[in-house]
Amino acid sequence: MKFRKCMGMLLATALGAGLLTGCGKEAAWEKTIAEEYVYVEGMEGEYTLLFLTDTHVVIQSEDASEQEKQNQQERYPMFFNKEGVSSAEQFPEWISYANKNKVDGVLLGGDIIDTPSDANIAWLDEQLEQLKMPYLYVNGNHDWTFPWEYMTPTGRETYLPLLEPYMNGNTAVQTLDFEEFTIVGIDNSTNQVDGSVLPVYEELLSREKPLIVLGHVPFMTQSVLGRAKEVWSSPVVIGAGNYGGIYPDENSQRFVALTTGENSSVELVLAGHVHFYDRDVIEGEKDVLQVVGGAGYEGNAVLLHISGKKQ
Repeated sequence: MKFRKCMGMLLATALGAGLLTGCGKEAAWEKTIAEEYVYVEGMEGEYTLLFLTDTHVVIQSEDASEQEKQNQQERYPMFFNKEGVSSAEQFPEWISYANKNKVDGVLLGGDIIDTPSDANIAWLDEQLEQLKMPYLYVNGNHDWTFPWEYMTPTGRETYLPLLEPYMNGNTAVQTLDFEEFTIVGIDNSTNQVDGSVLPVYEELLSREKPLIVLGHVPFMTQSVLGRAKEVWSSPVVIGAGNYGGIYPDENSQRFVALTTGENSSVELVLAGHVHFYDRDVIEGEKDVLQVVGGAGYEGNAVLLHISGKKQ
């Protein structure tokens, strides 16, 4: 594995092997792994977490409805890396990478599957069963929606519950607890923080134990706002509505205020959604680092190293 410095981080590139292409031949493909080092004062242990987001897996199925088949045919070609390997073929290699390197946990930042089709859910179940360590999975805007049921009450009632088995029975807020810190997963897939997150979040903050937040949609930073403006027709980040971002509702405003409060125990926010890597601080009484993962279907992931040792 070769390392090179880039934009204040380390990027690791490696060739994944043993994947099969659609024609049955083995294909090598390049991983791009951003190495992030998080220093937490007083922490004695050292922890490594793999963060993967926006793989947008599409499993084509002959048993799907005609409407689903058409959507699969349209979306499937969109999610290949530069070597021509589909996201569904890449994902098992990330599972193997996590298991081989014995990371302490896997963080899945949403849009892992492109729709909640029967085939996608079955594939997801099979893949996550292979992990030999705990994982935390938050909703993206695609995991629980179809284009014809996008953010609708029917979609929320019918498809969102399909993800509960992979989210500790609660799609709005979950935790993954380690001895020296806690990771809290939140649902902001609708471009706002789910209101049911706040009571749990406030209780976690009251413990004064270091927290890492995992969501899907990024919160506004100067960097991600500017880059999203360039990549998307509108910057799809929560905050800075006056500058083209998403106006935060009361719940989102409260969440950000708690996160960046003077005595906040939040050490890091993780997000995805925009399909590019970014790192910058969410400004407040306490500036909090936000790391946005690049698109998983392009072969990107983030490896987090958390310890009490400054790098």
